[in-house]
Amino acid sequence: MADHFLTKSQIDLSQCLPWGGGLALEAHGALRAALAARISQRAADLFAEPLINRGNDAAPASISWYSAHAGEGRPLSELDEAEQARVAAQLSDLLRPVRELLADSEDGTLIGAALHLAGSARGDVWVVDGQPVLINWGMLPAGAERSQASRSAHYNRTLGRFLPLSKAPPLTEDERRQRADAAGPSPLAGAAVGAGAGIGAAAAGGDAPPPEPPAPVPPPDEAPPPRRLRAWEWAPLLVLLLLVGGAVIWLLIPGNRLFPPRMAAVVEDARAAEIAAEINAALEARRAALQAALDGAQCRADGTLIMPGGRTIEGLLPPVPGSPADRPGQRAEADPTPVLPPDPARVQVPDLDPGDPGSTAVADASLLEVIESRTVMVVARGPDGVATGSGFFVAPDLVMTNFHVVSGAASHSIFVTNRSLGTLRPTQLLRADGPFEPTGSDFALLRVPGVSARHFTLLRPAGSLKLQSVIAAGYPGDVLATDTAFAALTSGDISAVPDLTVTDGTVNTEQAVSAAIRAVVHSAPISQGNSGGPLVDMCGRVVGMNTFVRQGALRNLNFALSAPDVIGFLRAAGASPSITGTDCRPEVLRPGVPAEQVTPVEAGPEPGAAPGGDAPRLPDFGALPPRAD
Repeated sequence: MADHFLTKSQIDLSQCLPWGGGLALEAHGALRAALAARISQRAADLFAEPLINRGNDAAPASISWYSAHAGEGRPLSELDEAEQARVAAQLSDLLRPVRELLADSEDGTLIGAALHLAGSARGDVWVVDGQPVLINWGMLPAGAERSQASRSAHYNRTLGRFLPLSKAPPLTEDERRQRADAAGPSPLAGAAVGAGAGIGAAAAGGDAPPPEPPAPVPPPDEAPPPRRLRAWEWAPLLVLLLLVGGAVIWLLIPGNRLFPPRMAAVVEDARAAEIAAEINAALEARRAALQAALDGAQCRADGTLIMPGGRTIEGLLPPVPGSPADRPGQRAEADPTPVLPPDPARVQVPDLDPGDPGSTAVADASLLEVIESRTVMVVARGPDGVATGSGFFVAPDLVMTNFHVVSGAASHSIFVTNRSLGTLRPTQLLRADGPFEPTGSDFALLRVPGVSARHFTLLRPAGSLKLQSVIAAGYPGDVLATDTAFAALTSGDISAVPDLTVTDGTVNTEQAVSAAIRAVVHSAPISQGNSGGPLVDMCGRVVGMNTFVRQGALRNLNFALSAPDVIGFLRAAGASPSITGTDCRPEVLRPGVPAEQVTPVEAGPEPGAAPGGDAPRLPDFGALPPRAD
C-alpha cells in the first residue's frame, strides 16, 4: 500500500486502457503483486498507486497518485543532467526484466497496459527520494488512436527510451500471443537442453567415444549490392503522398467529415474577464442603489419602511390606512426590481390547469407552489453509477434538462420525481444536444408517459433582464446529502421525494457563451445537482435553465442558458411550449401583522349577562420543565 501523496492528474476517463472487465488502473494491486513475485519489490514500487475520482457534472475526472517512497517528488525532466542520467539508468535496469513477462499468459496484457503512459506535459516519470516512479500509467493521450502502430510510435516517445521494444506492449490476448510466437524458445534454453542430452548420452554409453565435432558451416554467399532507385521510380509514391496529404487536410477543415463546424470557445478566459467586469459594474450600481435606499428610507408610524421611490422594501406601494384593498393578505402590484425580492409564498401567479381546454387560472396559487409543482429531480443510471440533476415541465408530459445530466444513461434508465408526481416515474429520451464544449449546446428533452402535469411558461423577453429578481430551483447534491427522503429513495423507496431547494437573487448580465447560445448570469446560488433546473422570474415564467458555475477567487458566476435558446431547442424537437413576451408585473399578498404586534383584548360581559361561564384562558408562559421520571 502506497502511503505518500505524490501529485494529482486531471484526466478524461476515455484515456484509461481497459483490462479484465475494468480499467488497468483498477488492477494496481494485481500488477504490484505480479512484479514483486516475479521480479523484485523495487520493480513493484515503480508504478504509483492511483486513487480515481470519476468526476461529475461540475468537476472533471482526476487521479491522485501515491508512492511507496517518502519525500517530495519531482518530474525527471526538472532534474539536472547528471541526476537525469543516473535515474534513467536505474529505470532501464528496473524495466529490463519486464520484457520477458510481456509474453506471459497470466500477466502479459496487464503489464503491457501498464507500460503505456499518457504523455503529460510535465512528464510521467517522477523521482522520489532518488527512485523513479511512474504516474499516468495504463493510459494514452486524450483522443489517441489505439492501433498497434500508433501506440508503438507513442511508446517510443515515452518509456521506449528506457525499455526499447519492436512493437508497443500488448493490450489484447492476440497481441500477447503474437509476441510469444515471435520470441520462440530461448537460445540459452536450447543450449542447456542440448548440453543435458549430451551429458546423459555420455553417462549411458559408459566408455563410448566422444561425439565428433560438427562439420563447419560454409559462409553464406555475398549478397548483391543494393540497387539505387531511379528518379522516375519515386513518382508513384510522391503522387500517393500528395493525394493522402490533400485528403487529410480536407478532412481536418472544420465543417467537413471529421469535425463539426468550429464553435466559439465556451467562456474563454478573456471573455470571463469581460463578464466579471460587467458583473462588478452591475454590483457597484446595485450597491450604490442600496446605499441610496438606506440613506433615504423612512419608517412610518405603523412600522412600514418606505424607500426613496415611495415603495416598500418589497416593491409595494404603502398601504392606505383604513382601505379594504390594502388589508393584510390582499393582492397588490409590486415593482419588478425591488430592493429585496418578496417572499415567494406571497407572490401570486396564474396557475394554468393542463387538463382544462380553457386554461382556467387559479387565482390563489403562490409562486412557491407553482415552482414546486413544475420542477423535478432527474435520476439517471449510467455505466459509472447513478447521477442526479434537475429539470422542469414545459408541457403536460415533457421535461427539459441538461444534456450532461443524462449523458451516458440509456433512455430506459432515466427517471423523474417531485411532490406532485408522488413517485419515481420512468421517462423516454426524445432529443439531446451536447456536450457543451464541442457543440455550444447542453439540452435534453424527456417524455414522462401517462402524466399530465402543470408546466411552466417560457419568457422571450423584449428587453434586458438586468437587476430583475429571479429564483433558482433544483436539487443540489450538497443538500441531498443530508435529506432523509433522498436516503430512502436511494435505498429503494421510490415513493420518497426529496425537498426542493430554492434560492433567490438578481440577474447580473446576459452574455453570449457560444456562437449560438446566450446565458443569463445571476446571483441566485446554484451548485452541482441544480443543472437542468429552472431560473424563474417573479411572475412564474422561466427565463433560463441553470447549467454551470464558474468558480472565481472571491465569488462564483452562476450561468443559466437563456429561455429563447430553450424555445429554439424545443421547436426543433417538434414541441410547442407556452411562450410569452410580456413584462413582469408581480402581484404580492400584503404581509400580515406580526403575531408579536397583536395585543389580544378580552371583551367584558355584555350588559345584563349572568355572571359565571368559562373562565378566560391564562397566557402561555412557555413550555414546562421536563418531568423527572
